[in-house]
Order: sequence, then C-alpha cells, then structure tokens
Amino acid sequence: MTLKERCPILHFSDLGDERGKLVVIEGSEAIPFDIKRVFYIYDSDETVIRGQHANRESEFVLINVAGKSKIRITDGKEEMLVELDKPMTGVYIPKMIWKDMYEFSPDSVLLVLASTHYDGNEYIRDYNQYLSEISDLSLKPVLSLCMPTNGVPEWAFPSLESIYAQGIDENIFEVVIMDNGNNHEFRQRLSETYESAHSNLHYYHTDKPLFLSEPESYKKARGKLIKFVNHRNIMKEGSIQYFIDYAERYGHERPVTYFSNGVTRQGFGKREYSSFGSFLEELGYFSTWSGGMSIWKTDMDTMRSYEDFNFLFPHTDILFSRRKDDRYIIDGSHLWDELPQGQKPKGNYNLFYAFAVEFLHILLQLLRDGDLSTEEFLSIKRQNLNFLSSLYEMYIVRKEYCCYDLTDYEKNLEIFYSKKEVVMNYKKGAVRNMITLFRNRTVSRISKILMGGGGYTSEAIICVLIEFENLQPSYSLNEYDERCCA
Repeated sequence: MTLKERCPILHFSDLGDERGKLVVIEGSEAIPFDIKRVFYIYDSDETVIRGQHANRESEFVLINVAGKSKIRITDGKEEMLVELDKPMTGVYIPKMIWKDMYEFSPDSVLLVLASTHYDGNEYIRDYNQYLSEISDLSLKPVLSLCMPTNGVPEWAFPSLESIYAQGIDENIFEVVIMDNGNNHEFRQRLSETYESAHSNLHYYHTDKPLFLSEPESYKKARGKLIKFVNHRNIMKEGSIQYFIDYAERYGHERPVTYFSNGVTRQGFGKREYSSFGSFLEELGYFSTWSGGMSIWKTDMDTMRSYEDFNFLFPHTDILFSRRKDDRYIIDGSHLWDELPQGQKPKGNYNLFYAFAVEFLHILLQLLRDGDLSTEEFLSIKRQNLNFLSSLYEMYIVRKEYCCYDLTDYEKNLEIFYSKKEVVMNYKKGAVRNMITLFRNRTVSRISKILMGGGGYTSEAIICVLIEFENLQPSYSLNEYDERCCA
C-alpha cells in the first residue's frame, strides 16, 4: 500500500443553504476512527514548523477550517505534500507516520481530530529514532493467519491457495502452520509447493493432540492481529486485506473480536457489545467454534506460558480471558466459505460429552464467577439445546456419516438436559420446518394463482388460505382442487 493510499484525502459534505455553510464530521463514519480528542492550531507564523513528530498509537485527521497550511507526510520511504485550504477537505494520518505542518496563512485555523487521549509517551520526536522504530516494525507482519492442521492435503492446500491467490504483500502478513498429524506426503508437498515459494509461511510440528495445537500456533505468531484459519476454509477475495485493515484500525484499542462469518443471530453485520455477558449470549454455542477466533498479540503474550488449556475448547480460555471490558465486537462479514467435510475424519472426540457436558461446565463456571447473569446462562443453554437436537437428528435418528465418538450419548444428555427434552425439541423443530416449508410453498402457489396460472378454482384458493391460517398442512393444492370440485 502506497503512502498516498495510507493517507487519503477526505472530502466532507457541505450541508449548508442560503443561511450559511455547514459541515458535519462524525467519528467512524466520515472519518475512520472514533474521535477521542480535538485541538486546533491558529495564529502561527508562516516561518514556524509545527508537528515534527510521529505517534505510535494515535490516528489523526487534519482540516484547515479557515485559511490554509501545508502538511509534509513521510513513512521514512515515501513522502507526500498536502495543501489544506478548504474546510470541506482533510487528510487522514495513521499511526507511525511522520508529519510536519508549515506555511500557515495569517488566518489559518488547523483543526485536528485524534483517535486517542493525549499521552506524551506515544510521541516520537526524534526523526532518527522514528526511522529505527519504523524499520523494526517493517520486519513484523500486521497479521498472522494461524492454521492448525492434521495434514489433510485436500483441505489445507485449497485453503492456502485461497490465501496466496489474493496477491497481498507477503511482508504484511504471515501464515503459521501447526501440524499435529503424521502425513509425510503432506509435509513434503507443503515444503515443495508453498514454503519454497512463500517466505512468510512458517511450518511447525507439535505433539499436542486434537485442538490443543491451536494455542500452540498462536504462540508462534508475530503479527499484531492473530486470526485462526480452519484448514477447510476457502478465504474469499479481499478477506486478507480486510483483516489487515481491521488490525490497523483497531490495533491501538484492541477490542475482543469474534469474526462470526454471519452464523450468529445478528447475521452479516458488525455489532458492538458493552459487556462480556451480552457478547457471549449473542455468540451462544458458536463460542465453541474456533473458526471465528482472533486475538491481539499483546493479549496472547500474556498467556504465552499458560499451559492448562481446556482439552476440547482451548480457544475459549483465550476468547474468555478479558471478561471485564466494556467493548466487544462480533464482525459478521462473509469472509470465507467452507469445504465440505465429506468422509474425512475431523476429530475423534466424544461429541455429546463436548457440547452437552463440557461446554455447559464452562458456562456454569462463568455464572459462578459473576461473568454471566442467570438470564444469559439460561439463554445460551436454550440455544445449545437446539444445537444438540440437530446433532441428535443427524447422528442418532438419520445415522449420517459420523467420525465422532457417540459413546454414552444418552448419559451425557441427562446431565444438564434430558434425552426426552432433546428428543421433544428435535420433533418440535421438525414440525416447525414442515410448517415453514408449507408456508413458503403456499405463498408461492397463491402467487401463481393470483397471477392467473395453474387453473385452480376459487374454492381451492379458499381452502389453501384456511389451511395456511391454521398451519395444518394436510393436502397438496391439487388435492384441494379435486376435493372442492368433487
């Protein structure tokens, strides 16, 4: 990304009328951050040079609301000159950019919007020191994509291809492969095809079983933002840049962030939560899904020596480590698709113990610690019941292909729930699905009738409407027609 792309000129709407001019600037909308501080510079002599510093944590937008001035911007490699002379125009300056302001006109008023409160320790006022620090930063990636795997080539290689096909500068991100399998063919092909071509790919082998390889991959990561990548994920075009931009935008605030890919109730939007409990209630049982995991490196560094991770859900120890914050984000952007599992083994663990027992134990401890309210606990427990019912339907009723251990599923369902409760919920779900299907078909058929298609009688339409109202799908539309015309 060029300096010009990193420091864009911003244009604000003039909402004035015959009474005068009006320019409105809203944080995180008109400018790319929330405004924490505002100051302005005026009555500066034309020969004075202001600024002459860089900021480790602060982002700025500079606007000459009166008069004009010049801004010299550099990242130590490129340099650009901006002349500000319109109150509807500003320039965005991200972190770690050196800036000088000079040639102020006599009537100049330079307004500065900042993303942080003032902290003198984050200012770099010596240019040589700035060059040294920016050089160190350039050696570290912004983003680490961590891919734990058991060495299934049919999954991992298409996933890697979807990452590198996006053509992102490989100095900005890295890929960490943490392999706990024993597939020598996978290791050889990875080395020949990807490691030899991409210096930002780092391979490690671990003896940690199942999901415990995940935190091991995080410990090896060097990026500012660490993002989990399932080895069955096909990353969508633009997704890697999205994560990089996210790391740059939120890196100084470091909010706990879960990338849900649109699977939670909030859908594909991005939403903030003011408490850990509300954040977890929205995630529900998806908090057991490591696919959306991310963590800031500074947070992971505090857990580097931590070894007592939950065997089945180690990522929850990381995701739940900051429970007292007042800002949590669920980003539902659609950033990847998932390869079908087929009949490849995902992991031989006891499925119903994991989700009917262990997950509820985790929630119960959060309740005891005061990090979940009773209402939030019960809400997540109800959501999890629906998930367990779907597992029961797939693997117990329909007997679909299953690589999981289903031993003692009845006993496991009796600890926090009951088998009867799960079966009843499954049956209710089946009825709801049938009603929804009937409703959709009925609406479609009525639409065709009203448009003159199908040749159905008016009595048939009435029967359909009555059936739709009562939600008792008993007959097809043709059967209704036959009965009405008999």
